Amino acid sequence: MIKVFTLAKTTLQEMLREKVFSIVLLIAIALIALSFLLGALSLAEQRKILADFGFLGIEIGLLGVSLFSGSYLISKEIEKQTCLLILSRPVSRSQFMMGKIFGVIALNTLLLVSLALVLGGLLGVWSDIDTLLAYLKICLSLWFESSVVLGWVICLSLVVRPVLALGGGVIVFLLGHWLGDLTFFAQKSKDEFFLLGVRFFHWVTPNLYKLNWKSAYFLDTGIPLQNFFWMLAHMTGWMILLVLLANFLFRRKDIV
Repeated sequence: MIKVFTLAKTTLQEMLREKVFSIVLLIAIALIALSFLLGALSLAEQRKILADFGFLGIEIGLLGVSLFSGSYLISKEIEKQTCLLILSRPVSRSQFMMGKIFGVIALNTLLLVSLALVLGGLLGVWSDIDTLLAYLKICLSLWFESSVVLGWVICLSLVVRPVLALGGGVIVFLLGHWLGDLTFFAQKSKDEFFLLGVRFFHWVTPNLYKLNWKSAYFLDTGIPLQNFFWMLAHMTGWMILLVLLANFLFRRKDIV
């Protein structure tokens, strides 16, 4: 674990120096600032606008890091042959992969905490325990969402080019959020082929549509415990599966 922690720390430091992180951070902060300004224009809808745009800013920030960093994370190491220097030491491929994944997850965690503190202060969630708990659940769902997308992108980057892996990550994210609508349309159409296709995607794609809690409504009404525990189980399962798949693909990949 010490080797994995060292690799994760090094990856985090490298990612912090990347221009992509700075750009993503600026975009997220700009969206939160925009939500505050728009809320000031409409006092009646101030909290709703601030919450909706604020959560959107956090989501875009986390996804930006997962998509861009994940798609080039391993390919960059292989292209520069730096992974060979690390693997020539007593470091296994699994430890190398785990260190890289945990490094990006640590970066996303740092980004989430920073933005969540800013948005939470603007929303005033600290004064009410129920609102605070709902806020933490929403932020945790965003963290899980970005981590699962990161796992998908890394797996794809080990079999296709980084640009295609990035595009594939976007498709997985969109499909995961569209599954609810696709199910509705499939049931309405009563087309067996359509229904089978939707059922298939329910099994091979994370059900992100069930995590659509990024609004003032859920912040005020709260999130049922059974839904929250389902999210923990579903997303943790996907994370474990994708980490195992990434390790399997990396062990079989020719990096020389």
